[in-house]
Amino acid sequence: MSASEQSISTTAIADMRLSDLERLANGHAGPAELPLREWVALAEAWRIAHALRQAGGNRSAAARALGIGRRTLYTKMEKLGLVPTWVVARERDQDHASDPSS
Repeated sequence: MSASEQSISTTAIADMRLSDLERLANGHAGPAELPLREWVALAEAWRIAHALRQAGGNRSAAARALGIGRRTLYTKMEKLGLVPTWVVARERDQDHASDPSS
C-alpha cells in the first residue's frame, strides 16, 4: 500500500513535521526508492491537514485558505485518505458501542 492510500486522521498528519513525513516515507521504501508522486502526496496531505487545523475543521475556510474549491478539497481528501478527526471519533465510538465487553 502506498503512503497516499493509507487512511489517516487530519489531526495526526497536521501534527507532523518534515522529519516525521520522512520517517513515514522511509517506512514504505528507502528514500531513493520513494517515487516523487508519493512525496508530493505526503506534502499535499500535510498542507491540507494543516489548513484544516488552522480553520478549526471548517472545510470551506480551509479550501479558501488553500486557494481551491471546497469540492476540490473533498476530492483531494478522499484521494489522499485524509479522514476528518470527527469521523475517526464517531467510528471509534460506534466500535465501542457495538463491543459487548465495554
